[in-house]
Amino acid sequence: MENLEHQAAVLFGEKEFAKALEIYQLLLQGNPKNEYYLISCGNCYDAMGQKENAIECYENALKQNKESEAAQLNLSTIYYELKNYEQSGIYAEQVLKQNPDNVAAWQNLANVAYCHGDYEKALSYYQKMYDKNNNSYIAMINMANTYYSLGKYVLALEFAKKSLVKHPSSITAHMIAGNSLNAMNKYEKAIALFLHAYELDKTRAEVLNVLSDTYRANNDWENCMLFAWRAMKNAAQSGLPTEAMHLNFGYLLYECYSEKSEELAAKYAAKWQKFFPEDKVVQHMSCAILNGKALQGSDATFIKTTFDAFAPDFEQTLADLDYQAPSLVSEALAKNLKTSLFTKYRIVDLGCGTGLCGVKIKKFATHKGLIGVDLSEKMLAEAQKKKIYAALVCDDICHYLENTEYLFNVAVAVDVWTYFGDLAKAFVRVFRTLLPEGLFVFTFSENQFNKEDFFLAPSGRFVHSPSYIERALKSSGFRVISSERHILRNEAEKPVYGYVVTACKPNPAKLLSEA
Repeated sequence: MENLEHQAAVLFGEKEFAKALEIYQLLLQGNPKNEYYLISCGNCYDAMGQKENAIECYENALKQNKESEAAQLNLSTIYYELKNYEQSGIYAEQVLKQNPDNVAAWQNLANVAYCHGDYEKALSYYQKMYDKNNNSYIAMINMANTYYSLGKYVLALEFAKKSLVKHPSSITAHMIAGNSLNAMNKYEKAIALFLHAYELDKTRAEVLNVLSDTYRANNDWENCMLFAWRAMKNAAQSGLPTEAMHLNFGYLLYECYSEKSEELAAKYAAKWQKFFPEDKVVQHMSCAILNGKALQGSDATFIKTTFDAFAPDFEQTLADLDYQAPSLVSEALAKNLKTSLFTKYRIVDLGCGTGLCGVKIKKFATHKGLIGVDLSEKMLAEAQKKKIYAALVCDDICHYLENTEYLFNVAVAVDVWTYFGDLAKAFVRVFRTLLPEGLFVFTFSENQFNKEDFFLAPSGRFVHSPSYIERALKSSGFRVISSERHILRNEAEKPVYGYVVTACKPNPAKLLSEA
């Protein structure tokens, strides 16, 4: 018997968990109420990731011994791992009633409090761990992290440094210490710590990203882009990077272009473009930095990816940019629509996004007369919450206009043409979808870069010349009613100028009678 127990323990230590489990189960057959064997079986199941089986074993051990400290502690830990924080806390407290010096139980209670966002309570529990063993790296690092979460950066730094004395190769301790220094605007000292972490592990994404961010905060764009590019290459080598990573890199390139160095931004845009030749987001955003004339319009994948990523924070972001376009379009409609209590219209909101414009123009639409169209499902999900649209359609707007069964009195497009270069075909499709005397009201950003009809700006958005817009409208059959220059929003703390255009589809019968 003792020989089998020793053999099972050795196998467990060698991580041969399945073989160790077989022996413990064999031992249980001869002694089914043995607390030690039940807990050992649970440990094997837990190590193999079979959490439910492990819980069953620990609970059976508790049935044999209601005060089994090992079973209670293991249940507390496993429930914490399963994010059942209530059960984890209950079992941890049961352990501490029997043994107030059980450091692991205090740690579980602290972890549960931290996950609930109760950092003060978590800190008090980690402090108990530290008081019982002031050489405990686990206690030190958790106190450092909790102080950081509380915004107490000096104390966070102090305990992170204590952690490094105990465990000099701890990347986590380097990160907490560096982030604490960052929060105190001590970038040079933070960079030194992050670089040491980088020497410990040159592939760790969080280290590469924080180095890029800190160099950026310190206005060192050369190193900012260097580490951002290393993070991107590392992601590519370990599995394709996410589209969110590509978007972030693209906007970092644009910020570099705008604030520091066009040449540096172009250097990394070329690398990026070459390294990911099939990625639509990469090709669009790198082209914006390298050559605005190379694209005639935005790829649907780029548009969808961009707005899916930004949907949760989209409205707050635009509020921060003092976004005026929806209000300006609403004002244009008020000037040009014949409105009364009984006069309402069928309106299509092209590229409706989260419904910012829809809120402003709903008053002009019939009860079920406002239709929203957008490529991003996540933007439409936000728009749905406003309960202002009769229908929301996830589709490319040109495809929708070609295939819709409806004719509209009004079509609006707010900041939609920033994702189109050549607008001739789009305007024709809008024209065909409007009823006679229907209005087309939209915004576009002004091309202040050159004399081209349209141009893909470094921001990744298209800008157009007013003369081109007027020609494209007239060639599509529209009559231009007004074209007014306004500040549409701010970007990089500078105003973005554009136009609010109102055009009308002529009524052939009226034209004939007038003739």
